[in-house]
Amino acid sequence: MDGVISTEALEQRRAEMLREAELNYLEQALQANRKRPTTPRWASIVAWELARAIGILRKFFRKPKNAD
Repeated sequence: MDGVISTEALEQRRAEMLREAELNYLEQALQANRKRPTTPRWASIVAWELARAIGILRKFFRKPKNAD
C-alpha cells in the first residue's frame, strides 16, 4: 500500500486547507480595515485649514516683542 492515501487523510487535509484559506481571508479583511481612514479626507483638510487660519489670527493679534 505504498503511495496510497486513505480517504480520511484526504478529507482531513482538505479541511485543514479550508481553515487555512478562511484564516487568510479574515486576516486580509482586517488589514484592509486598518488601512482605511476612520474620518473622511475632507474632514482632515478642513481641520488643517482651521488650524492654519487660527495660527494666522494669533500671529496678527499677539503683542509685539519689543513694545516700550
